[in-house]
Amino acid sequence: MVSQAAFYKYVDENGRIFYVDDLGKVPEAYRDQLKVFQEKYDNLSEQDRSDALKKERERIQKQEQLKQLRLTEQLEEARALEAEDKKRKAERARKQRLKKMETKVIVEGNRILVPVTIINKGIELNVNLVLDTGASQIVLHRDMAQKLSITALNKGSAQVAGGKSVYVERGKVDQFRVGPLNMEQATVLVMAYEGPPVTYSGLLGMNFLKNVPYTIDYQNQVIRWQTPEMASSDN
Repeated sequence: MVSQAAFYKYVDENGRIFYVDDLGKVPEAYRDQLKVFQEKYDNLSEQDRSDALKKERERIQKQEQLKQLRLTEQLEEARALEAEDKKRKAERARKQRLKKMETKVIVEGNRILVPVTIINKGIELNVNLVLDTGASQIVLHRDMAQKLSITALNKGSAQVAGGKSVYVERGKVDQFRVGPLNMEQATVLVMAYEGPPVTYSGLLGMNFLKNVPYTIDYQNQVIRWQTPEMASSDN
C-alpha cells in the first residue's frame, strides 16, 4: 500500500493559485496562508492513484477558479451598482439645485413679469416687475416707492422708450430678492406712472440682470438663473 500524502495550495501576491505536492515548493512568504489537501486513493495502484489524484486536483482547481471568478463578478457587480447609485444621486442633486434656481414668471404677450420681493426700512413688498434689458436700472413706480419709504438720494431726468425724458428720483432699497438671488443696497429709479392700470410695478433692469446669467423657458414660464459656481460645475 502506498503511504498517504498531501498536496498544498497557496495564492501569490498577484492572485495566482498554485498547487504543489511538496511543502518545500511553497515560498516562505505564503506558508501562513497555506491550505493542505490530504491525498487519497491509497488502495489503488501507483498509476491509477496518480491518474485519480491528477483528476482530483484538476477538479479542486477548477472549483477554486470558479469560486474566484464568482467573487470577482460579484465585486464588479457591487462596484457597478455603487457607481450607478452615485450617478443617480449626483443627477438628483443637480436637478434639485437647478429647481432651486428657477423663478416662475408670468408671460403677458411680449412682456415677462418677474415676481420680486423688496425690503426697505423693515417694510416688505412682493411685486411684479417687467424684465427689461433696455433699462439700465431697476425702476419702481412712485406708489410702490412711497409704500417702501424710499429716500430720494438725488433727482434728475431719464430717457425712456420713444426718446421721452421723464423726471426720476434715485434711491436705494435694503434688499432686492428675485427667487434664490439677493441684492443688497440695490439702486432703484423712482418715476411716476401715467396710464391705464397695469399688473406690474416697474422694470427689472440691468443693474440686477447683469450680475447673473439666465435663460427663459417660455413653455414652462420660468426663468432659470445660473451662478458662476454652477456654470463652472456644469463645464
